[in-house]
Amino acid sequence: MDRIEIDTWANISKDNWSAILLGNGASIAIHKEFAYPTLHSVAGAKGLLPTTAPLFAKLGTTDFEHVLLACWYAEHVNVALRTRSADISAAYAEVRSALIEAVRSVHPVHADVATDLQRVGAFASAFPTLVNLNYDLTLYWAVLLFNAANGSWFKDAFHRGKFQTDWEYLRKRHGQTAGATLVFYPHGSLSVARDYIGSEIKIALSTGAMGDLLETITQTWSFGDYVPVFVSEGTSKEKVAAIGRSHYLTNVYEKVLPALGESLVVYGWSFDERDQHVLDAISVNPPKRLAVSVFTGQPDADQQAFCHQVVKVVSRSLAGTALRFFDSQSPGCWNNP
Repeated sequence: MDRIEIDTWANISKDNWSAILLGNGASIAIHKEFAYPTLHSVAGAKGLLPTTAPLFAKLGTTDFEHVLLACWYAEHVNVALRTRSADISAAYAEVRSALIEAVRSVHPVHADVATDLQRVGAFASAFPTLVNLNYDLTLYWAVLLFNAANGSWFKDAFHRGKFQTDWEYLRKRHGQTAGATLVFYPHGSLSVARDYIGSEIKIALSTGAMGDLLETITQTWSFGDYVPVFVSEGTSKEKVAAIGRSHYLTNVYEKVLPALGESLVVYGWSFDERDQHVLDAISVNPPKRLAVSVFTGQPDADQQAFCHQVVKVVSRSLAGTALRFFDSQSPGCWNNP
Protein backbone atom coordinates (compact mmCIF):
# COMPACT_ATOMS: atom_id res chain seq x y z
CA MET A 1 0.00 0.00 0.00
CA ASP A 2 1.11 3.54 -0.71
CA ARG A 3 2.31 5.52 2.27
CA ILE A 4 -0.12 8.22 3.41
CA GLU A 5 1.29 11.55 4.59
CA ILE A 6 0.37 12.74 8.08
CA ASP A 7 0.58 16.53 8.24
CA THR A 8 0.85 18.90 11.21
CA TRP A 9 -2.07 20.82 12.68
CA ALA A 10 -0.25 24.07 11.91
CA ASN A 11 -0.52 23.34 8.20
CA ILE A 12 -4.10 22.07 8.38
CA SER A 13 -5.30 25.05 10.41
CA LYS A 14 -4.22 27.50 7.71
CA ASP A 15 -7.45 26.62 5.91
CA ASN A 16 -10.86 27.69 7.15
CA TRP A 17 -12.95 24.85 8.59
CA SER A 18 -16.70 24.99 9.07
CA ALA A 19 -17.07 22.25 11.70
CA ILE A 20 -15.26 19.80 13.96
CA LEU A 21 -16.40 16.36 15.12
CA LEU A 22 -14.93 14.92 18.32
CA GLY A 23 -14.60 11.21 19.04
CA ASN A 24 -13.54 9.27 22.13
CA GLY A 25 -9.87 10.03 21.50
CA ALA A 26 -10.57 13.67 22.37
CA SER A 27 -11.73 12.70 25.85
CA ILE A 28 -8.93 10.14 26.31
CA ALA A 29 -6.37 12.84 25.46
CA ILE A 30 -7.60 14.74 28.53
CA HIS A 31 -8.25 11.79 30.85
CA LYS A 32 -6.96 8.31 30.07
CA GLU A 33 -9.63 6.63 32.20
CA PHE A 34 -12.12 7.35 29.40
CA ALA A 35 -10.44 4.50 27.51
CA TYR A 36 -12.59 2.05 29.50
CA PRO A 37 -14.62 -0.04 27.03
CA THR A 38 -18.09 0.81 28.37
CA LEU A 39 -19.77 1.99 31.55
CA HIS A 40 -21.54 -1.35 31.67
CA SER A 41 -18.16 -3.12 31.82
CA VAL A 42 -17.05 -0.83 34.63
CA ALA A 43 -20.23 -1.51 36.59
CA GLY A 44 -19.87 -5.24 36.04
CA ALA A 45 -16.23 -5.29 37.14
CA LYS A 46 -17.15 -3.40 40.31
CA GLY A 47 -20.05 -5.75 41.10
CA LEU A 48 -22.59 -2.95 40.90
CA LEU A 49 -25.29 -5.01 39.15
CA PRO A 50 -25.69 -8.07 41.40
CA THR A 51 -29.40 -8.64 40.68
CA THR A 52 -30.07 -6.64 37.52
CA ALA A 53 -27.40 -7.98 35.14
CA PRO A 54 -30.06 -10.35 33.66
CA LEU A 55 -32.16 -7.28 32.76
CA PHE A 56 -29.43 -6.02 30.44
CA ALA A 57 -29.13 -9.49 28.90
CA LYS A 58 -32.89 -9.88 28.45
CA LEU A 59 -33.18 -6.50 26.75
CA GLY A 60 -30.13 -7.28 24.63
CA THR A 61 -28.32 -4.08 25.53
CA THR A 62 -25.52 -2.60 27.62
CA ASP A 63 -27.13 0.85 27.49
CA PHE A 64 -28.08 2.10 30.96
CA GLU A 65 -30.59 4.59 29.59
CA HIS A 66 -32.54 1.81 27.86
CA VAL A 67 -32.73 -0.35 31.01
CA LEU A 68 -33.58 2.59 33.27
CA LEU A 69 -36.46 3.56 30.99
CA ALA A 70 -37.74 -0.02 30.92
CA CYS A 71 -37.77 -0.16 34.73
CA TRP A 72 -39.28 3.31 34.93
CA TYR A 73 -42.14 2.48 32.58
CA ALA A 74 -42.76 -0.82 34.36
CA GLU A 75 -42.97 0.95 37.70
CA HIS A 76 -45.40 3.59 36.40
CA VAL A 77 -47.59 0.93 34.78
CA ASN A 78 -47.71 -0.98 38.06
CA VAL A 79 -48.65 2.17 39.95
CA ALA A 80 -51.42 2.91 37.48
CA LEU A 81 -52.76 -0.65 37.88
CA ARG A 82 -52.27 -0.54 41.66
CA THR A 83 -49.92 -3.53 41.52
CA ARG A 84 -46.76 -1.79 42.65
CA SER A 85 -43.78 -4.13 42.70
CA ALA A 86 -40.98 -3.74 45.21
CA ASP A 87 -38.73 -5.77 42.89
CA ILE A 88 -39.15 -3.28 40.04
CA SER A 89 -38.42 -0.35 42.35
CA ALA A 90 -35.34 -2.10 43.69
CA ALA A 91 -34.13 -2.93 40.18
CA TYR A 92 -34.49 0.67 39.05
CA ALA A 93 -32.60 1.88 42.12
CA GLU A 94 -29.78 -0.61 41.57
CA VAL A 95 -29.30 0.27 37.89
CA ARG A 96 -29.43 3.99 38.66
CA SER A 97 -26.88 3.66 41.47
CA ALA A 98 -24.61 1.51 39.29
CA LEU A 99 -24.64 4.16 36.57
CA ILE A 100 -23.83 6.94 39.03
CA GLU A 101 -20.95 5.01 40.58
CA ALA A 102 -19.56 3.93 37.19
CA VAL A 103 -19.57 7.52 35.92
CA ARG A 104 -17.94 8.80 39.10
CA SER A 105 -15.24 6.14 38.92
CA VAL A 106 -14.09 7.05 35.40
CA HIS A 107 -14.70 10.81 35.35
CA PRO A 108 -11.99 13.31 36.39
CA VAL A 109 -12.64 16.18 38.76
CA HIS A 110 -12.56 19.66 37.29
CA ALA A 111 -9.39 20.81 39.08
CA ASP A 112 -7.31 17.93 37.68
CA VAL A 113 -7.92 18.90 34.04
CA ALA A 114 -8.26 22.70 34.27
CA THR A 115 -5.17 23.43 32.17
CA ASP A 116 -6.38 21.10 29.42
CA LEU A 117 -9.80 22.73 29.49
CA GLN A 118 -8.37 26.18 28.81
CA ARG A 119 -6.48 24.89 25.77
CA VAL A 120 -9.51 22.99 24.50
CA GLY A 121 -11.76 26.04 24.73
CA ALA A 122 -9.34 28.21 22.75
CA PHE A 123 -8.87 25.50 20.10
CA ALA A 124 -12.57 24.70 19.69
CA SER A 125 -13.61 28.35 19.44
CA ALA A 126 -12.19 28.50 15.88
CA PHE A 127 -15.00 26.33 14.51
CA PRO A 128 -18.52 27.61 13.73
CA THR A 129 -20.01 24.20 14.56
CA LEU A 130 -18.79 21.55 17.01
CA VAL A 131 -20.32 18.09 17.37
CA ASN A 132 -19.13 15.97 20.27
CA LEU A 133 -19.81 12.22 20.25
CA ASN A 134 -18.65 11.92 23.86
CA TYR A 135 -21.01 12.03 26.83
CA ASP A 136 -18.56 13.24 29.49
CA LEU A 137 -18.29 16.77 30.86
CA THR A 138 -14.80 17.81 29.76
CA LEU A 139 -15.98 19.81 26.74
CA TYR A 140 -18.84 21.32 28.76
CA TRP A 141 -16.34 22.48 31.38
CA ALA A 142 -14.08 23.93 28.66
CA VAL A 143 -17.04 25.81 27.18
CA LEU A 144 -17.97 27.29 30.57
CA LEU A 145 -14.41 28.43 31.19
CA PHE A 146 -14.07 30.04 27.77
CA ASN A 147 -17.45 31.78 27.99
CA ALA A 148 -16.68 33.13 31.46
CA ALA A 149 -13.67 34.94 29.99
CA ASN A 150 -14.99 35.78 26.52
CA GLY A 151 -18.76 36.13 26.69
CA SER A 152 -21.35 33.74 25.26
CA TRP A 153 -19.22 32.44 22.37
CA PHE A 154 -20.15 28.77 22.77
CA LYS A 155 -23.89 28.07 22.54
CA ASP A 156 -25.53 24.66 22.91
CA ALA A 157 -29.06 25.74 21.83
CA PHE A 158 -30.53 25.20 25.30
CA HIS A 159 -32.39 28.18 26.76
CA ARG A 160 -33.57 27.97 30.36
CA GLY A 161 -32.90 24.25 30.18
CA LYS A 162 -34.97 23.62 27.03
CA PHE A 163 -33.58 22.80 23.59
CA GLN A 164 -34.35 25.29 20.82
CA THR A 165 -34.96 23.61 17.48
CA ASP A 166 -34.53 26.92 15.61
CA TRP A 167 -30.89 27.09 16.68
CA GLU A 168 -29.50 28.64 13.47
CA TYR A 169 -30.30 32.18 14.68
CA LEU A 170 -27.77 31.71 17.49
CA ARG A 171 -24.95 32.25 15.02
CA LYS A 172 -25.84 35.94 14.80
CA ARG A 173 -23.98 38.59 16.76
CA HIS A 174 -25.23 38.97 20.32
CA GLY A 175 -24.10 41.78 22.60
CA GLN A 176 -20.31 42.05 22.49
CA THR A 177 -19.86 38.62 20.88
CA ALA A 178 -18.71 38.91 17.26
CA GLY A 179 -19.53 35.32 16.38
CA ALA A 180 -20.33 31.95 17.90
CA THR A 181 -19.51 28.27 18.04
CA LEU A 182 -22.63 26.10 18.22
CA VAL A 183 -22.13 22.91 20.22
CA PHE A 184 -24.16 19.72 19.76
CA TYR A 185 -24.04 16.23 21.25
CA PRO A 186 -25.27 13.62 18.71
CA HIS A 187 -24.96 10.87 21.32
CA GLY A 188 -26.18 12.99 24.21
CA SER A 189 -24.37 14.10 27.34
CA LEU A 190 -24.33 13.54 31.08
CA SER A 191 -25.86 17.01 31.33
CA VAL A 192 -28.99 16.17 29.29
CA ALA A 193 -31.84 14.35 31.02
CA ARG A 194 -35.51 13.54 30.50
CA ASP A 195 -38.51 12.51 32.52
CA TYR A 196 -40.67 9.48 31.81
CA ILE A 197 -43.10 11.42 29.58
CA GLY A 198 -40.25 12.57 27.36
CA SER A 199 -39.60 16.17 28.45
CA GLU A 200 -35.89 16.92 28.19
CA ILE A 201 -33.74 19.42 30.09
CA LYS A 202 -30.11 20.43 30.42
CA ILE A 203 -28.76 20.12 33.95
CA ALA A 204 -26.73 23.24 34.60
CA LEU A 205 -25.10 25.28 37.33
CA SER A 206 -24.74 28.98 37.85
CA THR A 207 -21.57 30.56 36.46
CA GLY A 208 -18.51 29.85 38.58
CA ALA A 209 -19.75 26.60 40.11
CA MET A 210 -18.65 24.28 37.30
CA GLY A 211 -16.46 22.15 39.55
CA ASP A 212 -19.58 20.76 41.23
CA LEU A 213 -21.42 19.99 38.00
CA LEU A 214 -20.83 16.24 38.07
CA GLU A 215 -22.19 16.02 41.62
CA THR A 216 -25.26 18.07 40.66
CA ILE A 217 -25.93 15.77 37.70
CA THR A 218 -25.67 12.55 39.70
CA GLN A 219 -27.86 14.05 42.43
CA THR A 220 -30.50 14.89 39.81
CA TRP A 221 -30.45 11.28 38.61
CA SER A 222 -30.63 9.96 42.18
CA PHE A 223 -33.91 11.80 42.84
CA GLY A 224 -35.56 9.45 40.35
CA ASP A 225 -37.42 12.05 38.31
CA TYR A 226 -34.96 12.06 35.38
CA VAL A 227 -32.88 9.57 33.44
CA PRO A 228 -29.77 10.58 31.47
CA VAL A 229 -29.90 11.11 27.71
CA PHE A 230 -26.67 9.75 26.33
CA VAL A 231 -25.63 6.86 24.11
CA SER A 232 -22.39 5.20 25.15
CA GLU A 233 -22.86 1.59 24.12
CA GLY A 234 -24.07 -0.67 21.37
CA THR A 235 -24.00 -1.15 17.63
CA SER A 236 -24.85 1.56 15.13
CA LYS A 237 -28.37 0.13 14.86
CA GLU A 238 -28.82 0.20 18.65
CA LYS A 239 -27.54 3.77 18.80
CA VAL A 240 -30.04 4.86 16.14
CA ALA A 241 -32.82 3.28 18.22
CA ALA A 242 -31.65 5.24 21.28
CA ILE A 243 -31.47 8.44 19.23
CA GLY A 244 -35.07 7.88 18.15
CA ARG A 245 -36.22 7.89 21.78
CA SER A 246 -35.00 11.46 22.28
CA HIS A 247 -36.34 14.71 20.86
CA TYR A 248 -32.95 16.36 21.29
CA LEU A 249 -30.89 13.54 19.75
CA THR A 250 -33.29 13.18 16.82
CA ASN A 251 -33.01 16.89 16.03
CA VAL A 252 -29.21 16.77 16.13
CA TYR A 253 -29.09 13.61 14.03
CA GLU A 254 -31.55 14.81 11.39
CA LYS A 255 -30.80 18.57 11.29
CA VAL A 256 -27.26 19.21 12.53
CA LEU A 257 -25.16 16.35 11.15
CA PRO A 258 -26.40 16.85 7.58
CA ALA A 259 -25.56 20.58 7.81
CA LEU A 260 -21.91 20.72 8.93
CA GLY A 261 -20.80 22.75 5.93
CA GLU A 262 -18.20 22.31 3.24
CA SER A 263 -15.22 21.45 5.45
CA LEU A 264 -14.97 19.15 8.46
CA VAL A 265 -12.18 18.34 10.92
CA VAL A 266 -12.41 15.03 12.78
CA TYR A 267 -10.44 14.63 16.02
CA GLY A 268 -10.11 11.41 17.99
CA TRP A 269 -12.70 9.40 16.06
CA SER A 270 -12.03 5.82 14.97
CA PHE A 271 -14.51 5.61 12.05
CA ASP A 272 -15.71 2.38 13.64
CA GLU A 273 -18.67 0.57 12.09
CA ARG A 274 -20.58 1.10 15.35
CA ASP A 275 -20.81 4.78 14.35
CA GLN A 276 -21.81 4.24 10.72
CA HIS A 277 -25.06 6.11 11.40
CA VAL A 278 -23.05 9.29 12.00
CA LEU A 279 -21.44 9.02 8.57
CA ASP A 280 -24.82 8.22 7.04
CA ALA A 281 -26.25 11.46 8.45
CA ILE A 282 -23.24 13.51 7.30
CA SER A 283 -23.44 11.97 3.84
CA VAL A 284 -26.78 13.69 3.20
CA ASN A 285 -24.69 16.82 2.47
CA PRO A 286 -21.09 15.57 2.47
CA PRO A 287 -18.25 18.04 3.07
CA LYS A 288 -15.94 18.91 0.19
CA ARG A 289 -12.89 18.74 2.49
CA LEU A 290 -12.15 16.45 5.43
CA ALA A 291 -9.15 16.46 7.81
CA VAL A 292 -8.77 13.49 10.16
CA SER A 293 -6.47 13.25 13.19
CA VAL A 294 -4.09 10.31 13.60
CA PHE A 295 -2.76 9.23 17.00
CA THR A 296 0.99 9.23 16.44
CA GLY A 297 1.70 7.69 19.83
CA GLN A 298 1.21 4.27 18.25
CA PRO A 299 3.58 2.36 15.91
CA ASP A 300 3.94 3.70 12.39
CA ALA A 301 2.36 0.58 10.92
CA ASP A 302 -0.76 1.12 13.02
CA GLN A 303 -0.92 4.77 11.98
CA GLN A 304 -0.81 3.80 8.32
CA ALA A 305 -3.37 1.03 8.81
CA PHE A 306 -5.76 3.54 10.37
CA CYS A 307 -5.25 6.01 7.53
CA HIS A 308 -5.97 3.38 4.90
CA GLN A 309 -9.07 2.25 6.83
CA VAL A 310 -10.36 5.84 6.86
CA VAL A 311 -9.66 6.23 3.14
CA LYS A 312 -11.78 3.15 2.47
CA VAL A 313 -14.65 4.28 4.72
CA VAL A 314 -14.69 7.82 3.38
CA SER A 315 -14.58 6.70 -0.26
CA ARG A 316 -17.62 4.52 0.45
CA SER A 317 -19.66 6.92 2.62
CA LEU A 318 -18.50 10.39 1.53
CA ALA A 319 -17.61 9.92 -2.11
CA GLY A 320 -15.90 12.94 -3.65
CA THR A 321 -14.66 14.39 -0.35
CA ALA A 322 -10.98 15.43 -0.39
CA LEU A 323 -9.19 13.80 2.55
CA ARG A 324 -6.13 14.83 4.58
CA PHE A 325 -4.57 13.54 7.80
CA PHE A 326 -2.83 15.34 10.65
CA ASP A 327 -0.97 14.48 13.84
CA SER A 328 -3.33 14.55 16.83
CA GLN A 329 -0.41 15.51 19.09
CA SER A 330 0.62 18.52 16.99
CA PRO A 331 1.38 21.74 18.90
CA GLY A 332 -1.73 23.87 19.34
CA CYS A 333 -4.06 21.01 18.49
CA TRP A 334 -6.84 20.19 20.98
CA ASN A 335 -5.18 20.12 24.44
CA ASN A 336 -1.59 20.22 23.18
CA PRO A 337 0.44 23.32 24.16
